Amino acid sequence: MADYMQPARAFLDWFRAWPGTTFHDDIEIVDLRARGAGRGIVAKRDIPVDTVLFTIPRKAVISATTSELATLIPSIVQGADNEEGEQEEGGDGEDDDGDDDGDDDGNSKQDPWTSLILIMIYEFLRGTQSPWKPYFDVLPAVFDTPMFWGDDELKALQASPVVGRVGRAEADEMIRTKVLPVVRANAAVFFDKAGAAPLDDDALVQLAHRMGSTIMAYSFSLEKDEEDDDDDDHRGEKADGSEDVEMRDGDEEEHAHGPGCDHDHAHDSSSSSSDGDSAGWVEDKDDQLPLGMVPMADMLNADAECNAHIAHGVDALTATAVRPICAGDEILNYYGPLSNGELLRRYGYTTDKHAFFDAVDVPWPLVQAHLAEQMHLLPAEAAKAADAVDVDEFEDPVMLDRDFDEDEETGQLRAPEGSTSVVLAELPQTLRRQARAFAKVALRQQQKRREKALASAPKSKQTGKNGKNDKTQAPKTEKEVVAAGLAGALAARLAAYPTSLAADEALWQSGSVPAGSRLHAALRVRIGEKRLLAEAVALAKAMLVEAKAEAKAEAKAAASKTKKNVRDDDDQPSGKRQKR
Repeated sequence: MADYMQPARAFLDWFRAWPGTTFHDDIEIVDLRARGAGRGIVAKRDIPVDTVLFTIPRKAVISATTSELATLIPSIVQGADNEEGEQEEGGDGEDDDGDDDGDDDGNSKQDPWTSLILIMIYEFLRGTQSPWKPYFDVLPAVFDTPMFWGDDELKALQASPVVGRVGRAEADEMIRTKVLPVVRANAAVFFDKAGAAPLDDDALVQLAHRMGSTIMAYSFSLEKDEEDDDDDDHRGEKADGSEDVEMRDGDEEEHAHGPGCDHDHAHDSSSSSSDGDSAGWVEDKDDQLPLGMVPMADMLNADAECNAHIAHGVDALTATAVRPICAGDEILNYYGPLSNGELLRRYGYTTDKHAFFDAVDVPWPLVQAHLAEQMHLLPAEAAKAADAVDVDEFEDPVMLDRDFDEDEETGQLRAPEGSTSVVLAELPQTLRRQARAFAKVALRQQQKRREKALASAPKSKQTGKNGKNDKTQAPKTEKEVVAAGLAGALAARLAAYPTSLAADEALWQSGSVPAGSRLHAALRVRIGEKRLLAEAVALAKAMLVEAKAEAKAEAKAAASKTKKNVRDDDDQPSGKRQKR
């Protein structure tokens, strides 16, 4: 039977032998499969805050600046210089027809993802000739991300937005147009020089998928911070204020974090991405920063609460404890505020604490349809209102998620003040604003149509038996329409899942789904999304009760005022009695 920890021991020996590395005596790499994880790093003894846990020299990072492939095939380096007008070796960086998406001679402009995929393929094929062979030996060969799931496993996610973002087809297309042509055009480099047997296209695609998923899970974005910053706490900057190399998350502007926990994996952390044109790890290549694989940093597992931070300096990366760590505790990094769905899509696992970040999409057309239903709009009328509001500018889909505090210094989560559980506090402002805008325009247009129809109707149709205008039931107020429309849309979004929340929770409690399995992860994802939607439905229904009560009070006040005016008119003397 193979020794599961032997590759990790060899990797640690290799790591310590690399010039410039450090690895604290009070931490160790251990087997965490009993906890539902793989390998990880734990504290052997109590560790004080600010302890340097390990140091990684930048020369140990696999990137275009450290792998010899960049010198053997200069064109594989991402096209940052080309964007500034410099030409690639052997051409102008574009095909003759102006399309720079790829060509057969392998000199197409690469992006950070395909550049690193090619480097990883080359170094992997080199085997023992690669300086990073012990590192490759501890990287996973099999991934549990949905990209590698079967159809039945994907069905377990039900109506989760994760299903639409797996992106296997898009990844295949990228590999076949950007990676395979380079390998085929430089077969002597990838196979003869590396000493590897040639691979057919299908085998190369599979290897590229493996490398792409490895990059998705473990790579970091590399960026040199050109600006001076006197704030020692600036994320990525060394404490002495010297120039730094920062590793950024693609969604940094939206989720700015302090020095507590790292948020710097290469992928954008937004589970609310509404880009429907890309999916899987393909979509995460849009950030044009160079990427690198960082040995030992990726040995850390991660959760929504972390106890370590990785600072990125010019010459080295340093992992530091952000709060005291007790003996036996796992050293944990932070991948960003990802929902369990996004955590699964990117890394292939889920956690209890990432339920804080759970999110689910609400398509705007679904909301609009339910708003239109509340106003009894015909399709043409709904379309006219949508054109008047310009719903093309609306956020679609709108994402539901919860607000809570994060302690950026210690890497801990805090529930909302006064709350004892993770509960949605309010519906997204964007969702309410868009619903109000559509309802307001549609109601105004509807009122104009009603008035026009009434004005053009025969007198007999305009007056009732008392000779007064015949008034039908008062139309719903804007608040009623919005609340009822949102409640209906959210309930419909929840109903898109074929099993109920109660049934899923009972299944979870039964323990019949093996912990750590793909089906277990899918169950956790859909339970979190259904809980969020159920909380949203409850909020919308509460809004509707309030809106109806408000409308009833306003109608009562208006009726009372009308009745008073009629009574005042009756109390006035008639014209004949006033005449003398």
